[in-house]
Amino acid sequence: MHSLSRPPYTISPAVYDTLMADIDYAGWCEYIVDLAAEFDLGVRSAFDISCGTGTFLHLFPAEAKYGMDISAPMIAAAKRNYPGIPFFTGNMLRPPVMAVDLYLNLHDSLNYIARFSDIRSHIAYMDRILGAEQAYIFDLALPAVMKNCLIDDQMEDTTPEGISFKRENSYDEKRRRAITDIYISFPGGKTYHERHVEYIHPYGEIIKLSVEFPERTFIFLEEFSFREAHEHSKRILVIMQ
Repeated sequence: MHSLSRPPYTISPAVYDTLMADIDYAGWCEYIVDLAAEFDLGVRSAFDISCGTGTFLHLFPAEAKYGMDISAPMIAAAKRNYPGIPFFTGNMLRPPVMAVDLYLNLHDSLNYIARFSDIRSHIAYMDRILGAEQAYIFDLALPAVMKNCLIDDQMEDTTPEGISFKRENSYDEKRRRAITDIYISFPGGKTYHERHVEYIHPYGEIIKLSVEFPERTFIFLEEFSFREAHEHSKRILVIMQ
């Protein structure tokens, strides 16, 4: 059956929550709260600048929280899912200034940026807008997670609404690109295809941020741990203060 090609996160919000059902969002929230306690970060307010359909933010125990995503369909789903949270569209590379304790940018969102120079420019922007009592927490997937987890990985499922989908993952090690193809079939018969490309940036470039922005404190951890990150970590989580 012919599939209609669409940009990433235009059709997939219809299946996103089923696609991500195995993600331990509650555990992820607990980890961030534990990090905040360990490194003396505030958690009373949070701004998730790549919030997707809002599940992580919904579970995160902040008194005030705000969500933003570049995908209007994702934000529409977030508003339906959690109408009590303010959600809006925007570019994570240039988020608005917000009076919050934490800016959050998780689940490999920055891996969608092809050029590391654009990530560096983003960090320079965050350097300008972060207040003295604020912190920015973000993560990046490294080659190890692609080699160990996502090579030739496939998944098929159907949502409660009867929308079926198939996800196929592959990793182009030479070009350091992770490719996810999602095929989405609606009960009426139409099938759509989205291709998602994540770019795996060098560990050394990420670590150099602490040198390029010496007025800031950077903490580099293996994600979901308190161990210092290294070149063979699966993911790196960065705390910028």
